[in-house]
Amino acid sequence: MKLYIIRHGETYWNIEGRLQGRTDIELTPSGISIADRSSQGMKNIRFDYIFSSPLKRAYKTAEIIRRDRNVPIITDNRLIEVCFGNYEGMVVDNRKGN
Repeated sequence: MKLYIIRHGETYWNIEGRLQGRTDIELTPSGISIADRSSQGMKNIRFDYIFSSPLKRAYKTAEIIRRDRNVPIITDNRLIEVCFGNYEGMVVDNRKGN
């Protein structure tokens, strides 16, 4: 058995450096394009199943990766990102020394 683990495409909050957690944020056009390029690179790989978080960003990425394959996308709540509670939506400053 082979597993391919793919992160969802870029979202608007990724660009802004915001914690997304369980907030259901859409992919950006760039995120869609990146998922499409990943799909192109995986076009000759056979999948039996695709598992996805039910969040829009993950499910849309799964749909793009699937392309025209006749493969089910199975959503599973256990794949949802962790909840950051009151911190969701806050900007994270990743610069060192702060």
